[in-house]
Amino acid sequence: MNKFNNVTVSLARIFPPVLLLIVFSPLVVGLVIDPKLIEATNVTINLVWVSLFTIPNVWFKRKWIYRFTLSVFFFFGLLELLHWIIMKGPITLTSLMVMSNTNAQEAVEFMGTKANLGLLIIVPYVLCYIYALRKVPSFQYAGATKVVVPIVLLFSVGFIAESVINQRFIRKATPPVVRVFLSFVTQQKLFNEAMQANSPRKIAVTPVFDSSSQTFVLILGESCNRNHMSLYGASPKTNPLLEKRTDIITYNNVVSPYSCTIYSVLSILSDASLDQPISPEKSIDLIDVFHSAGFKTFWISNQSPVGVWDNQVTVLAKKTDSPVFVNTTGNSSFEATQTISYDSKLFAPFAQALADDAPRKFIVLHLMGSHTAYDKRYPQEFNVFKGENHRGRVIARYKNSILYNDFVVDSLLNMVQRQSAGSSGHLASVVYLADHAENVYDEGNNAGHNYTNRLPKANVEIPFVVWLSPAYTSQFSARVNTLKANRNMPFVADDFFHAALDLSGITCSQFVESRSIFNEHFNFSRKRILEDGKDYDQP
Repeated sequence: MNKFNNVTVSLARIFPPVLLLIVFSPLVVGLVIDPKLIEATNVTINLVWVSLFTIPNVWFKRKWIYRFTLSVFFFFGLLELLHWIIMKGPITLTSLMVMSNTNAQEAVEFMGTKANLGLLIIVPYVLCYIYALRKVPSFQYAGATKVVVPIVLLFSVGFIAESVINQRFIRKATPPVVRVFLSFVTQQKLFNEAMQANSPRKIAVTPVFDSSSQTFVLILGESCNRNHMSLYGASPKTNPLLEKRTDIITYNNVVSPYSCTIYSVLSILSDASLDQPISPEKSIDLIDVFHSAGFKTFWISNQSPVGVWDNQVTVLAKKTDSPVFVNTTGNSSFEATQTISYDSKLFAPFAQALADDAPRKFIVLHLMGSHTAYDKRYPQEFNVFKGENHRGRVIARYKNSILYNDFVVDSLLNMVQRQSAGSSGHLASVVYLADHAENVYDEGNNAGHNYTNRLPKANVEIPFVVWLSPAYTSQFSARVNTLKANRNMPFVADDFFHAALDLSGITCSQFVESRSIFNEHFNFSRKRILEDGKDYDQP
């Protein structure tokens, strides 16, 4: 019995109960909120790192080591707790990206909408930390401790060593919150460097089409899950207008590499991809290409321009010849999503862009689409679908936003169609794709972008639609046949750069025909790597 007690005391010195309480409180809260989002291996990982911090304290008896350890775990634990309580899920790369583009005002506004009684948990959590700081446990390296410490240390070091040897240290041996932060730092650095230049780069391009009149329109949707679109076979009828069209090509197997707007938009528009990263100083975007090819460039957005200094998409938009932001009702990007600014506000500036005297135009339309809050994305006449309970109402509101989006996209296509009808030789092409999708109770009891180990497919399965003018289809019938033949091919949106160049008839050294779904040499067998580092097509 004494030996057992000695072992217990020794373990308590390596794993002080108050420290374990601080470390595992977020996991306990996560288990209560949604057990499916918790990985069992997280317990082992956390215990390993606790021991690696506390064992030196057992040896050297330095209180500052213990307090440092305590503070590190408290900091990350507090972040995790807040995220679980507010967002109902663990911290992800997506949520960090959103937070990085949020100022203090936005944060306060957002907290106001998400505040709940669960936040009261923070009070005892902080008090527990204060108590632990003052009550540093005493450590005696004697008796059973001399046996227990080497065993725990051997296991911990072995656990770390195995992950290093097998090249999976970050993925398998670091706490999830640390893993996410490390990934965020890497991605943020790359994108920040890529966006430093706020003017188009001049590159060598060769226009292939022998036409003095050409328009390329890119419609960027927002949070649109194709599995809620009747255009893709879903019910009820959320796409009555697009379904009636016989002049569009619908691509059925397209995914976004990311589940947040900033990363998605930047990857869609640039020649960098997750499977083949390109250094920022060598990466170029479609604005660079079209500008170099003699196109006048436009960016017309219903998303907020607030935070020009820290919103990377806004920085990119400012590179165009004519950036227009119609959603200026809010004082922050978060406030803009909470106010009503329907995508129909894009019609007037889009009509002006189409009427511009420039013979060649590249126009980006950035919709608000189905961004939360869903019920603020559509006018009353599109409030068609209803729900009987909370879950049902959320789904119904999302479907209503898809229904309104159908009207918006169809209207934009009609505007280009009317413009093209006025000129028999005018080459016009329109591509509609969403930046990412949205999990609206498709997988698990969740609506939004939150996920843990594996990115839900509902977050990345996006619509992809192409419209071509009569002049385009008549002049390039073989090319159009290829477009139609490839509509069921697997495609990832971070290759859209190549597809856009292919469709617009522009070549440059950065163009890779095998990465264009519009090309007869398209490589449909390449892996579709997503932001979680995993292959979409693997189970």
